[in-house]
Amino acid sequence: MTRSPKSESVTPRLHIYLSSNFWDSLWIIQQPICNEIRRDDLVLYVERFVSVFTILRYPALWRRLFAWLSGMRRLDGQLWVLAPLPLFHLGHRAPWLFRLEFRIQQLWIRWWVARLPDAIRILWMDNPLHACAVGAMGEAARVYHVADEVSAFPASHTKTMQVLERAALEKVDIVFAAAEQLAADKRRWQPRTYTIWNAIDTRAFESEPSLEEFQEIEGLPKPRVAFVGVLDRWVDLGLLELVATRLPQVHVLLIGPSRLDDRALRALSNVHFLGRRDRFQIPSILRRCSASLVPFKKSKLTERIVPLKVFEALAAGIMPVCTDFSTDLDSLERDHFAAVARSPDAFVAAVQRVVAEDSTASRERLSRFGLRQTWRERWLQMNTVISEYLEAAGIDPPVAARMSD
Repeated sequence: MTRSPKSESVTPRLHIYLSSNFWDSLWIIQQPICNEIRRDDLVLYVERFVSVFTILRYPALWRRLFAWLSGMRRLDGQLWVLAPLPLFHLGHRAPWLFRLEFRIQQLWIRWWVARLPDAIRILWMDNPLHACAVGAMGEAARVYHVADEVSAFPASHTKTMQVLERAALEKVDIVFAAAEQLAADKRRWQPRTYTIWNAIDTRAFESEPSLEEFQEIEGLPKPRVAFVGVLDRWVDLGLLELVATRLPQVHVLLIGPSRLDDRALRALSNVHFLGRRDRFQIPSILRRCSASLVPFKKSKLTERIVPLKVFEALAAGIMPVCTDFSTDLDSLERDHFAAVARSPDAFVAAVQRVVAEDSTASRERLSRFGLRQTWRERWLQMNTVISEYLEAAGIDPPVAARMSD
């Protein structure tokens, strides 16, 4: 049973989240969960580590080298953000160097932690490299929060990441994984592993941007379907082309950047590249469509995810049409919250069927389910697990026990 952290916890807690993401970057799992935690507990969000070597690869990040000069930034009553020192971070390919660097970084982080209210400390990490922080923050519990199969990313050295992650799993106390297949893999090394799906940012669904922002979309004929996200190697461009070719009356909107050779798609008159859009515009764009397309190729990376775009589509009231890239989709398909196709022809047929079945009643049903998939609900699930762990360890006993002391 989920409990309210506010009513159950009287001992302050400080969550120190070592993130591989910047606070003001694309919201994935790190920022939204910290944004929920801070409603109940204290949070120090430590941003992605950068160095001169990072800038050589990503020149646009050069300003991040100087972010540490601002010190710890307070964003609201219980949330602070800290940029790490710009040392000699070379990533996971030189883990020994990262461990050496972290001896310095931990002094910087702990110096700021000491300026926060005294509290039970919970250490969070989203990358196996951060396992060297275990025991360095005076923490009572360690959490590994994993959204993807990190060893399967193209930029990863698979063997190195697998070794690092296994070591991390043996060091942490709790693992929260964003898909069941992902959790099953981690559970081999850490039995206290829990599946916590992605969720929607409710703020994006609470306001309607001005109509002027959607004039380009309103000018396109209906029915419309949308793909929201980056066109990268895990997206089946051929399948998108097949949909557009077989269903010429359907207009396909592509929202986001492209990193692939997409010339064949651009040549089709019913395919529209709309580029990047603010995340607060996405719900309104989806509501102007009849289906959301998730044509992912099946791989070690994609079979271990349930992407955010699935829940965003549902919250907007439209059906996600997916390839069978992940077994986590099975329960959504069974409950008629996703159309899952197991061949190219079936994918086209599913798009055609979903567009034909789009109705006010269907949108209301899908939206009711989708709008319940919030980060608040995910945090309450996580908080129950953390509380039970602390109670079992005798670190943070139940309220009744402490009141009787």
